Amino acid sequence: MTTLVEGRNAVLEALRGGVPVTAVLLAPGSEGGPVDEIRRMAQARGIGTRTVSRRVLDERSVRGAHQGVMAEVEAFAYTPLAEVLGRIGERKASLIIVLDHLTDEGNLGAVARSAEVVGADALVIPKARSAAIGPAAYKTSAGALAHLAVVREPNLVRVLERLKEAGYWVGGATESASTVVWDAPLEGRLALVMGSEGAGLSRLVEKACDFTVRLPVAGRVGSLNVAQAATVLAFEWARRTGHTS
Repeated sequence: MTTLVEGRNAVLEALRGGVPVTAVLLAPGSEGGPVDEIRRMAQARGIGTRTVSRRVLDERSVRGAHQGVMAEVEAFAYTPLAEVLGRIGERKASLIIVLDHLTDEGNLGAVARSAEVVGADALVIPKARSAAIGPAAYKTSAGALAHLAVVREPNLVRVLERLKEAGYWVGGATESASTVVWDAPLEGRLALVMGSEGAGLSRLVEKACDFTVRLPVAGRVGSLNVAQAATVLAFEWARRTGHTS
């Protein structure tokens, strides 16, 4: 089974990150800058490059923003939670972002991008009733999914219990929390749980959290979307741990 990565930067990062690309598709006349580098990297890895019409790319595109470049890749390889925790070992600072049944694949990719930028160790998603890694996620991640471990598990509550056993403090983001981000314990080994776009945190997942946290709002709009909120919270963790330069 194959999926598609769309856009020049996303395809370039997929090649750089060792994503299992099986073919690169280019619109006629695509050349210069990133496209030339894509050609060179594909050739170096023995990956075939085909020229196809823009109409074909348009038909296969999920978001209509392929920029004349697509890559066919093998199905995404999820990482077992045990493997992620083994890599982390006893490190004192670690961020794992858990997504409680996000349904929009673009949001999933956007959260992955922020997670990778701040140096998170993994993203966790559920197997059922949730977006998975596909073309839209690759696109909005801007290449981050080539470098970030993604765990896919059937039961998020059990995942949170396992993370607690591994020394993680579990914080859930919700508008109803009494504690604002600046006062919450967002440092050290943190599992940050983000709710779905419409319903937020599910009851059992919220109950499994050690604490809940919200972003303060000064304007008339009630809240940020899940990807924006995850970015703010992740960077607050990074600021406190000195995890970014």
